[in-house]
Amino acid sequence: MQPHRIPSLNWLRVFDAAARHQSFASAGRELNMSAAAVSQQILALETYLKKPLFLRSANKVRLRQEGNEFLPTVQVSLRAIEAKSAALFPRRDVERVSLVASQLMAMSWLPRRLCEFEKNHPSVRVDVIIEDSQRHREPDLAIRFDYAMSTREHPGWLMGISHVVVGQPQDVERITSANDVVGFKLLDVRSHAVGWNTLLARYPGLSDEPSLMVESVDMTPLALMMVKESSALALVPWPASQNLVKALGLSVCTVLPAISGLGNYYIEQFSGHGVRPVIRTLFEALRQSSRNS
Repeated sequence: MQPHRIPSLNWLRVFDAAARHQSFASAGRELNMSAAAVSQQILALETYLKKPLFLRSANKVRLRQEGNEFLPTVQVSLRAIEAKSAALFPRRDVERVSLVASQLMAMSWLPRRLCEFEKNHPSVRVDVIIEDSQRHREPDLAIRFDYAMSTREHPGWLMGISHVVVGQPQDVERITSANDVVGFKLLDVRSHAVGWNTLLARYPGLSDEPSLMVESVDMTPLALMMVKESSALALVPWPASQNLVKALGLSVCTVLPAISGLGNYYIEQFSGHGVRPVIRTLFEALRQSSRNS
């Protein structure tokens, strides 16, 4: 005795949609098919079963008794197939990479580079996690800053830093010598080893000027926003803050030479995640971008 053949899965999907909507046109919209194509699929199923399943009228359809009895079995079977296939064979259309970075790197140096990377790798998405924020798993990559690491030989080295003075363009134009910073609010970042005292020490007597106004803020992005909104100058790390300075429409004061900074940025990969090729690809792309800039 030959086993009873199962109807086409596509016929059953169309039957399920048509029964739920009681409309071939609505079923077609759900399935991205024309109403005529839905009607043809239903007719093929009815021909195969040798029983009509729908009562047809001008504007809608409704199930006959045989269709009503058949529908629950079809729906349970389709949902079971969908659930099991999703569990056993999850779709991996998008591959995600997690990257920890400081607030400054996440707001300034990284965005353009990550956009370029995702454009060149459409199936990859990079999730940026701000350093020191709470997280439940180890990231794939992290960009770190280390004052003690003074060599460029680290395998993940990205860049060293210098410190430059930035301000609003009209304020920077007014500065023709170091003495012209007097009268501006001068912003230091607390976590930086280099500050205004280091710069002003180059100019004898200037650091003793009683009208100097030096204030400390918690982070570089905050300092830059304060410069944007007031007549102030900030001493910020370069090139890490370059893109943010540009985005805010600020200018670098070239009259006051940059100060060499301490430490370096580097990128590291966490070995506990195995060797996913995409992680190494992003690692190398960021290093290459740093070399190019």
